[in-house]
Amino acid sequence: MTAFLGLALVAFICFALVFFIKQRQYNHPALRMPYQLKRPFFQPAERELLALLHQAAGDDLLILSKVRVADVVEVTAIPRRAPWYQAVNRISAARFDFLLCDRQTLDLLCAIEMEQATEANAFLDELCTTIGLPLVRLTPETARSYAEVRAAIDRATAAAP
Repeated sequence: MTAFLGLALVAFICFALVFFIKQRQYNHPALRMPYQLKRPFFQPAERELLALLHQAAGDDLLILSKVRVADVVEVTAIPRRAPWYQAVNRISAARFDFLLCDRQTLDLLCAIEMEQATEANAFLDELCTTIGLPLVRLTPETARSYAEVRAAIDRATAAAP
């Protein structure tokens, strides 16, 4: 009986030590707040396109960058909870590279993406068509040409309601 109590006491002490050690590890600042500032915020190609967009947009348009789709799009009423969550989850991680807005009204005029349309990003194309937001897709080559960027913006904003 004494051996059993001794073994139980040793097991309890080991459990308590492991518990306290793990608690100290989880309270470490690096685990509690595992974040750091992302640098650079814009990749070189994005920064180059942003400079061209500022030139092309002039004083009439406002450029917003890296905007979450969920901040722009809302899920319509879906009677069942599971499909609603699926719809929300599809847009929660996606983002637009750039959005162009009317500077006075802040109405969205078009979205700009820096990648070609592929099967993987076809959802964004279909979503923009559904909500009536023109989507401009620029290749890295066209994103370096002022004339092509300006023409793409003019086509998209002319099509905007």
